[in-house]
Amino acid sequence: MTSVTIGKFDGFHMGHQKLLKELLDTGADETVVCKIDLPGPGLLTRREQDAFLAGFGIDRLVRIPFTGEFARQTPEEFVRTILVEKLKAAHVIVGEDFRFGHQRTGTVETLKKLGDKYGFIVHPTEKLQMDGSVVSSTRIRTALEEGRIEVAEHLLGHPICYDGVVSHGRQLGRTIGFPTLNLCPNEEKLLPRFGVYASLVTTPEGEYSAVTNIGKRPTVNDGESITIESNLLHFSGDLYDRQISVRLKSFIRPEQKFETVEALREQMKKDLLFFDFT
Repeated sequence: MTSVTIGKFDGFHMGHQKLLKELLDTGADETVVCKIDLPGPGLLTRREQDAFLAGFGIDRLVRIPFTGEFARQTPEEFVRTILVEKLKAAHVIVGEDFRFGHQRTGTVETLKKLGDKYGFIVHPTEKLQMDGSVVSSTRIRTALEEGRIEVAEHLLGHPICYDGVVSHGRQLGRTIGFPTLNLCPNEEKLLPRFGVYASLVTTPEGEYSAVTNIGKRPTVNDGESITIESNLLHFSGDLYDRQISVRLKSFIRPEQKFETVEALREQMKKDLLFFDFT
């Protein structure tokens, strides 16, 4: 017996995790997440999605690219080709407002009728509310765009992290007394509001409190390249070409352009005092 849940699943937030728990509670021989992959950056990279579901205990992730051909499918074509023929679903768990098929014409009631026809049971699930509002990817994206990291993490149910291999930058930070570890952002992952954040950086040498700048570095960079730069407290060493993870904890200030590098250096001193890292 196979149980399936379907959705965009941008970030696998707390509302999605409620669906996943109900998926596991069906006691199926196999649990499958059918994820509709939309273009553009998401709240998690593909690798992070895979790791999250494996840790949650889900057996299989099936990705369906959101193409023109897919968008033109009628609700019944979607059910027949994906749920029945491809996944052989016996149970289908979806949110109570689930919509599917061409121009989102299929509803939960449509799905129930098709389930009667093709032999699967539909389990509608109430939307999860937190702090008086429904948990949604839009709500989390808005929080990130506004730099409200604590809110985004609360709704996601897991940390806001950016992973990567430390690259060789211009090493300007080292010359002004604030050496940084530089990451090139993964294009798959949505970035938060540009600015300076209190953070926790995990390295092969251990975890360190840090001040992290995300953005275009307008004081020292004339181009459009975006970087994630972290100045680690109480760390000295060489981590070039090694894997690190930057967990954002709190927004300190927006990114800004300073008149001189010395003015930037003075502000970076203040940034270190802004947030209590203990």
